[in-house]
Amino acid sequence: MGNTENPPEARIIGGISAMPGEVPWQAFISIDFSSNGTEAYQCGGVVVDARTVLTAAHCIINAGRRATPEHVRVWAGITSLLGATSRSVTPVSAITVHPAYNSSNFNHDIAILQLAMDLPEAAIPIQIASVATQQRADNAFANTWVVNGDRPGNLLVTGWGSTTPNPDAPGATQLQQTLLSGVPDRNCDMLWGSSVNPQVYRIFVCASPPSPRLSRDSCYGDSGGPLVWQDPQASSDPDFGLRLVGLVSFGEGCAGNLPGVYTQVSTYLDWIAAVVGSGFVATPASVFAMNPFLKDYSQAGLENFNVQSSGGGGDDSGGGLSLLILLALTGLAILRTRR
Repeated sequence: MGNTENPPEARIIGGISAMPGEVPWQAFISIDFSSNGTEAYQCGGVVVDARTVLTAAHCIINAGRRATPEHVRVWAGITSLLGATSRSVTPVSAITVHPAYNSSNFNHDIAILQLAMDLPEAAIPIQIASVATQQRADNAFANTWVVNGDRPGNLLVTGWGSTTPNPDAPGATQLQQTLLSGVPDRNCDMLWGSSVNPQVYRIFVCASPPSPRLSRDSCYGDSGGPLVWQDPQASSDPDFGLRLVGLVSFGEGCAGNLPGVYTQVSTYLDWIAAVVGSGFVATPASVFAMNPFLKDYSQAGLENFNVQSSGGGGDDSGGGLSLLILLALTGLAILRTRR
């Protein structure tokens, strides 16, 4: 995807409303370069410890400008944006963008927000998938993927972004969530274009609706928000084995023909630990009150937005360009922040 002069945007399409306490790792981030709301945009974020939130690098760097802590405000432990008040905001003390972040192809699209004080008790960290856990997830995606057919909803995505593909539509005020299906790395690369760089597999996770008949996706305003997998080996744990595998990055518009693309967080565990320092706990002893994978999503995403890509192709189409070349040479992919 090429450079953009506008902040990337994303919102959940085909979602249902989250209950209070159901997704306690979700953060809401407001970035305002103007300090008076005239250049403000929103992103999602993920709580990974009491003073650390992850988000997308493209939320922090836009059109050559880099947000400073004074530009950024964070809320967590809320499901309604009516709770995002000046009293409940958590100030940011430091921002670190991955040093290899590339705004032309969105490699290493990850940033760390370090907070000036602890988040409220309602905000509970989620454990980042280890490399081994991510490999189990990848194997599960490969073993259950069905081209042009039904596949399991094995990934949870959440956010306050748009609920329709219309970029001018308002975002949600109530946190939305939906289930997606993990797309095997090679299938995703074939759908976006043929592979020339296998290293892409280490930095991206791809997700599509559980059925080609469903319109489900992250969208404008969801950038930097969480993509979560439930590890069957830890499903009986107090956190239900919920693991952060991705951050919302980009896609073919919203609810288009191609899988959504997410930053694979496990790749950056060592970097996160080095930036945050000795106080970072990679395996928090979190206790979650509810397992959002157990909700009824049967009616989610039944709308048919009839979004067609300029590149054409359905669920099993391919292409002649690599993912990275395709992103660089066309305007097909859209970042998922919201102004």
